[in-house]
Amino acid sequence: MQHKNFGLRKIIITFVCLISMICINFPYTSKALAASDIKWNFSLFGGVRDITRPLHKWSEDMNKATNGKWQIKLHYGSVLSPAKSNLDGLKAGLFEAMQICAAYIPGKLSLHTVHELPFFLPKDAEKINQMMWALWKHPALLKELGKWNAVPLIPAALPQYGLMTNKPVHNVKDLDGLRIRIAGEMARIVSQFGAVPAMMPGPDIYEAMERGTIDAVTLPWAFAFGAFKINEVSKYAIINFAPGSMCCPFFANKTAWDSLPDAFKKLHLNWIKDAPKIWANEYKKGDNKWIKIYKKQMEFIEFPPEEHAKLAEKADMAYKDWVKRMEKKGLPGKELFNYYKAKRKEIAGY
Repeated sequence: MQHKNFGLRKIIITFVCLISMICINFPYTSKALAASDIKWNFSLFGGVRDITRPLHKWSEDMNKATNGKWQIKLHYGSVLSPAKSNLDGLKAGLFEAMQICAAYIPGKLSLHTVHELPFFLPKDAEKINQMMWALWKHPALLKELGKWNAVPLIPAALPQYGLMTNKPVHNVKDLDGLRIRIAGEMARIVSQFGAVPAMMPGPDIYEAMERGTIDAVTLPWAFAFGAFKINEVSKYAIINFAPGSMCCPFFANKTAWDSLPDAFKKLHLNWIKDAPKIWANEYKKGDNKWIKIYKKQMEFIEFPPEEHAKLAEKADMAYKDWVKRMEKKGLPGKELFNYYKAKRKEIAGY
């Protein structure tokens, strides 16, 4: 009888030990299972183009480096969300990553518009990307993103903007009455010369130009005009306009990012160290491809340096106005502007 009880006790003790081991290791087991089945949906507007093309390499590299445990699917054409609603969709957790342009959503990423100040950014695309990376080093920017449960993902910045029109623009006088698609901060300059600014997402521009709702378009030179087929509905390409750029980087949902295993985060952070050069090289490829095509389709007009200088002269006023508007909102506008100006000196040398 005692022998039977001893055997039963042995079975019970063994069973309890097994259960204990399972309970102790359950959190690690859960993480392992989660890590094997991480799927991210990435919300993008428009089609595949120079600013999004490197994302394919990034997603493939992350998939390969994690043995298929981190799968990232890129969704184009605003199928997951309209372009202007991407930030709201990210906050709601409808997808794990997305692209948004600060100018599309006035008041929501106010501090990010420091990157859109006219005649402020360097002309070199790689340096512009480095400026974006530096911007996210400031805690105020991270705090602003935190309100949307967002974190910086990839510091891909757009190159300097160009101009295509259906009316010739030889000087600042030709801007008078010109209905132009241009971002908010850059728009403040051209409006002083009589231009009529309008802001709309890239996918909406073609129809507006075709119907004559607008006369001119600013977009990243040179790839974006071809990507949105604006060259098909334009007569002139204005060279040396270069008013600045827009802030259209890639963000991730903070909850999704925080849930990634540390090893995955490290892989990503190592990859994006080369992002400024990767995107700059992509833009150079776009220049080589598109400029040849544009020259066959439309008349090129050189915007004279002295006329460009007349636009740039108004920039200082725009900077002061931006700082004033940010401070009125209780945001550290002056501090951020001075920080970004110092970073420009560090990166671009002026």
